[in-house]
Amino acid sequence: MKPREWLTMLKLSRAWILLFCINSAFFIFLAWVAYPETFELLVGMMIIFSAASIVLGMLLVRKSQMKKDKVFYNFLREPSLEQECVLIESIGEIHTEKVNYLANKLRILNDQLDEVKLLSLDYEEFIESWVHEIKTPISLLTFVLQNRKEEMSELVYQRLEHARININDNVERILFYARLQAAHVDYKLERVSLNLCCEDVLMELQSLLEEREVKVISQMKDAPIVSDVNAFQFIFTQILVNAVKYSNEKIDSFIWLKTGFDSVKNRYYLRITDNGIGMLSSDLPFIFDKGFTGDNPNRKQSTGIGLYLVKKLCDELQIGIEVESKYGEEFIIQFLFPKIDDL
Repeated sequence: MKPREWLTMLKLSRAWILLFCINSAFFIFLAWVAYPETFELLVGMMIIFSAASIVLGMLLVRKSQMKKDKVFYNFLREPSLEQECVLIESIGEIHTEKVNYLANKLRILNDQLDEVKLLSLDYEEFIESWVHEIKTPISLLTFVLQNRKEEMSELVYQRLEHARININDNVERILFYARLQAAHVDYKLERVSLNLCCEDVLMELQSLLEEREVKVISQMKDAPIVSDVNAFQFIFTQILVNAVKYSNEKIDSFIWLKTGFDSVKNRYYLRITDNGIGMLSSDLPFIFDKGFTGDNPNRKQSTGIGLYLVKKLCDELQIGIEVESKYGEEFIIQFLFPKIDDL
């Protein structure tokens, strides 16, 4: 046994060890009175016998305790009537009432947990079904806006397109949030073209970028990475939408995209820089917290759940995130992708 286990056994056995030592001391006193000539020999033998008895007793206590612990943990994992009877037999019938009470409570809690799991599964299925159903009118709206653009004024078109992007973005957030709450999430991992993924998102957000007069500067080169296309496009969309939302209207706004390979970290990166209102340095450690608002007076709206979902998805896909910002000047977020050989 380890020293800590010996100390634990000493604490558990201190009562009978103390009684045993008192008993041994009494017999040593009797030996001194009755056999003074052989007192030293008798004392030595009694001390050796007592020490051996204490060690043997502690080992027996440990073995008994380990057996009881095994029975107890089996009972906690499965508080059935059978396990309940085994536990009572192990620790003694004197504890029957307490074990019965604990078993009933555990069975009730297990039933409640199973019910909650079932409700959670039903809720997740409902959300996913609702998201897929709501995408039909969104797709119809997209089709109308693309094919009837010339029949609308520029202002009406921009406002409708802005509303469509916001609705679609919120629906995607709901879908990914519901999926991340599931016990197991299936990702379709494949070789991803960063350029194509980003181009698709930029095309989807083109009207929003034009409306807010945000210029996109791209210095992207394709990088050999493996990820989930839908999840990555969602991540990229959230960052761009935030960059547009918090752009600085007093200057010419831009979003700078750059890819490359970081030889120090041995990872490919995608760096997204904007010259928006930025964030306070005191807020940076908390921007991925759900519902975080921060102390920035220019950010009246909460960062909401978007960045929270970004961090959760990046953790799931083994994508590193680094952020830095200069308040009132810029915000930089960098994604670090593992090399294919490292996966």
